[in-house]
Amino acid sequence: MSNVKEELARLERTLNQVDDLADTLEQTPRYRGEDFTQQVLEDRRELQREALKSATVEPYFGRLDFKEWEQNNGKALYIGKVGVHDEVTGDPLIVDWRAPVSSLFYSFSGSEDDVYYVSPEGVVEGEIQLKRNIVIRSRTLQRVVDSYVEGQEASGGDEFLLYKLGEQKDNKLKDIVSTIQAEQNAIIRHALKEPLIIQGAAGSGKTTVALHRLAFLLYEYREQLKAERMIIFAPNAMFLDYISHVLPELGVGGITQRTFVDWAIAEVGQGITAQPLVERMENQFERLIPAQVEKEQKQKGSLAFKAKLEQYMTESIAKSIPTNDFLAWDGKVLGNQTIQTWIEKDFAASPPLKKRERLLARMKRWIEIEVKWFDDLKEQKSMKSEALKRLRAYMSTWAMPNYIKHYTAFLKQEGMSVSAGLGKKQLAYEDIAPVLFIHQRMRGIEKEDRFDHIVIDEAQDSSPFMIAVLKERTRQGGFTILGDLAQGIHGNEGISTWLAIQEAFSTKEIAYVQMERSYRSTMEIIQFSNTILAQLENGPSLAKPVFRSGKEVVVERQEKEQLKNWIARNNEAETAAILTRTKAESAEVYEQLSKAGVKLTHLQASDQTYRGGLSVMPIYLAKGFEFDSVLLLYVDEQNYPNDELHKKLLYVGCTRALHDLTLWYTKKPSPLLVN
Repeated sequence: MSNVKEELARLERTLNQVDDLADTLEQTPRYRGEDFTQQVLEDRRELQREALKSATVEPYFGRLDFKEWEQNNGKALYIGKVGVHDEVTGDPLIVDWRAPVSSLFYSFSGSEDDVYYVSPEGVVEGEIQLKRNIVIRSRTLQRVVDSYVEGQEASGGDEFLLYKLGEQKDNKLKDIVSTIQAEQNAIIRHALKEPLIIQGAAGSGKTTVALHRLAFLLYEYREQLKAERMIIFAPNAMFLDYISHVLPELGVGGITQRTFVDWAIAEVGQGITAQPLVERMENQFERLIPAQVEKEQKQKGSLAFKAKLEQYMTESIAKSIPTNDFLAWDGKVLGNQTIQTWIEKDFAASPPLKKRERLLARMKRWIEIEVKWFDDLKEQKSMKSEALKRLRAYMSTWAMPNYIKHYTAFLKQEGMSVSAGLGKKQLAYEDIAPVLFIHQRMRGIEKEDRFDHIVIDEAQDSSPFMIAVLKERTRQGGFTILGDLAQGIHGNEGISTWLAIQEAFSTKEIAYVQMERSYRSTMEIIQFSNTILAQLENGPSLAKPVFRSGKEVVVERQEKEQLKNWIARNNEAETAAILTRTKAESAEVYEQLSKAGVKLTHLQASDQTYRGGLSVMPIYLAKGFEFDSVLLLYVDEQNYPNDELHKKLLYVGCTRALHDLTLWYTKKPSPLLVN
């Protein structure tokens, strides 16, 4: 029987079984009662129903024939996004891609002598007889590729990867469970208790890998971790929408996905707002930020700044605590020594605001006890009223905190500038982590507010202070931090070396990995982008392309009047982007093309979604996205001078392209375009 006939027969049997299981579950009445055990069972059935919805359409994507050493025969294991068991035999009908044995499907290349995986029962050794990639779309078998056959030479793995990479993209990031590479698999399955920093070249799949890591952790440590106590921080709302489908495709729901700015502002409260980060970036590229402010932006993100603020808060809190005796009424005194004992010993484990709350409650209770020495009820009421009035005056020095006032006073103490926005309760991006720190220092962090795991995407644009503040509210090891130093276009808010982030952790407790292989773009695009990357001072390693050849990169002198010709040449692309350096340039191009009858989208910082098709936007909004075809406009000497910021900006623009990259200049080309 041929491979295709064999797999067709297997697919038909599997679909029949999965359909039967799905029908049985659907016909099982939903439990709506109050019995806890039955509620748990119903929750499991509901998870099965959701899993089977996926399995009835695309049940699996791979086959691995594995023979344990002490077994006579091997087993054909079919690997899919969800695990399904035969209801009669209990044997796996489909193995979940996150199961221990599935790791062999991703890590085995055909040359290993020692083949094993680690199961809950221990190490399982054996041999692989077959590794096969299978494409099923809408219940139809479309492709069968053998990447390894025992005793034969098979190179189908590379062929299958190139086939998948050559597909056109739509407006959403997709999962990669069928093409996870060995180095990606190792990162996904990295130890739970060790924070992880990923330096990934553009197109290396670091965002997708991080999302798959969350799905794996929830599967592997299902008794320890909860999806609702995980969060993903991404750079903007549009990017969050772009990646929003990955986890649901993997059967994972309930994980919060937000920008750090939105999340932090909601946490802090007090009517505080934030300047959009993209607004700061626009000012940066228009060169509107004074040198002194740029210097202070960098300072505010440092751990040294955090240490100074922590010292200031310690002193400020100490000064606010009352030091006098409390006179409830003439002749009745609660000594300050007693009050200090309550604060320093009884309430020692509580944060400042909780101490204040507990002290106030205890003093009120003390008043209630003491007034009972008066026999007359009317006199009791009068004395209690007077005592409470005096208590309010006594506690006025230990007032509820105003975070902006605290922060403003600290900045003045340090001789730093206070922006006009602070007076209006609007924080610049670099002020958010410090104010969040003040909030956490005053209120403390409740157990239910701690995260099991945090993913920080585009972390090269984060500050060490931000990481340190988040570390305070996350369980040990609960970090996957990813980014690319070559794409650090936020300038003063970001970092230039991962050592700056590592300092927020103990060097013994954090792991660092590099993803140098780029799967996104053709070899020609990656090699061209590497000529820009190589110009960075102390930049990361050059990206290593997968051997997928395509069109040569085009660099030419053209006027924007020729835009319609470029659009016509790329009209078959599912996604295409015209990228400019500034918001004003994007608006100008959009207006010109709209008047000419071209259908396109002008993507702006306020947009919540990306819908594919033809788009025009500034490069800094495109970071994290990928498009079939990309045109970079106005790549002139004036727009892209020879400095680190513009090297990174141009590198980001070039690496958005999957298959086709064109750069236009109008006068003199940028010196960054090396011949």
